[in-house]
Amino acid sequence: MNLLTTKEVASLTGFSTSYFEKGRVYGYGPKFLKIRGKVLYRLTEIDTWVEAHECEPKGGADVL
Repeated sequence: MNLLTTKEVASLTGFSTSYFEKGRVYGYGPKFLKIRGKVLYRLTEIDTWVEAHECEPKGGADVL
């Protein structure tokens, strides 16, 4: 089981720790665990969260 701290998730994704702290409050961040007051993220949840933000490029076949 791969568990990451907020700091580790921030480093992995390139977002700030405050982005994830606010995401927990406002509901836009990935799912997390709170064990004995410590916030941890499952690596699989980070992957799922990132994939949920995937976008398809727009445009036709003639666009370079």
